[in-house]
Amino acid sequence: MARRSRYSRERKPAEYTSATMPKYSIGVVSQLLGLPPQVLRRYEAAGLLEPARQAGKNRLYSDQDIELLQEIVALSEEGVNAVGIRYILEMRRQVIVLQQEVREARKSQERSDNDQQGRSDNDQ
Repeated sequence: MARRSRYSRERKPAEYTSATMPKYSIGVVSQLLGLPPQVLRRYEAAGLLEPARQAGKNRLYSDQDIELLQEIVALSEEGVNAVGIRYILEMRRQVIVLQQEVREARKSQERSDNDQQGRSDNDQ
């Protein structure tokens, strides 16, 4: 099965934020989430996330990866399979993008309305 990347792992270190900086080993994440490492590897094999890799092929997880894993675990506990989880996560990402677009469109409309209001006040 081909893996789908959640986001590009070709980032340069300067592009990392605190949330996206890979810093936790699979053992640490396993303990934090109370999951066996095999489950984390299975989620990766299913294409649900893609942790960064060190030169020695060790997986490193970011805070963002841990948040994603918490969502995955919650959905899995509700009985959703890997394909369903992938669709749900993608829909959630699309909703976030659309919400941002709506906010930007509203701000743009407000600026346009304010500009028109200012022009009509000057005309009188």
